[in-house]
Amino acid sequence: MKKIGLITNYERDSGLEYTKETADFLISKGCTVLTDQRLGKRLGLDTCLRSYMQVCGEAEMLVVLGGDGTILSAARHAALYDLPIFGINLGSLGYLAGAERSEGRAAIEKVLRGEYAVEKRMMLQTVGSDKRLRIGLNDIYIRNKESAHMLKINIWVNDYYIDTYRGDGIIIASPTGSTAYNLSAGGPVLKPDTQLMAITQICPHNLYARPLVISGDDEVSIAIEGDGALAVVFIDGVLSLEIGGGERLSIKKSDYCTKLIKTTALGFYDILRSKIALQQRG
Repeated sequence: MKKIGLITNYERDSGLEYTKETADFLISKGCTVLTDQRLGKRLGLDTCLRSYMQVCGEAEMLVVLGGDGTILSAARHAALYDLPIFGINLGSLGYLAGAERSEGRAAIEKVLRGEYAVEKRMMLQTVGSDKRLRIGLNDIYIRNKESAHMLKINIWVNDYYIDTYRGDGIIIASPTGSTAYNLSAGGPVLKPDTQLMAITQICPHNLYARPLVISGDDEVSIAIEGDGALAVVFIDGVLSLEIGGGERLSIKKSDYCTKLIKTTALGFYDILRSKIALQQRG
């Protein structure tokens, strides 16, 4: 791999010292480092492009410096170009990262030598009333625009009516996203290489409410009940669209996937155990 896209989190590396070290190291290994204009100018590179999308279109791999949020943001662009991501964790948990900050240089060397594996992660997609396709790696979360008010959400799977959920909202999670907000809301943990979705209610007002696990080939449809109701939809934590009462929104497995580069033999359960223990200590 000779053309490497570089994305960083400006808050996690405010002075860009680590980002500059990473760029210099890649260049010393004979790589061309591609960035957007903002980062390229700060690093003094002459290979900067206008946008992240252009970087993804020309790079052979993305090196992403930051936490899970940075990787999630990059994944939405990289997936459109079938571009693999190697994340170096500058955050707190870093479920999605391939290496921690202190291991970054050694891990990059492994990647450049071809000593790595690529994990394909299922993504979710939805299309709003504007007909625009939106994709995400973790989850799609729907709540009342006036967050203090309860929502009534009618839900179908493959056009079969399931129930009307009453509560603070609902999460549709991919296997990757099952260890994020879904886990905090009491949802199940799904192995990341499975093709499944979890449907988890948030603070439900019915005692029998339980999360559902469905096939990745299923299609979930939701509709907000009430003429004046208005809900907001977050995809991977980013406010993406609004839906009104009676409007139907469909969510299903995306045709795109996220490719994560891994350089260690640590399995999913090892990572889950260590990250949860870290979170508890924090």
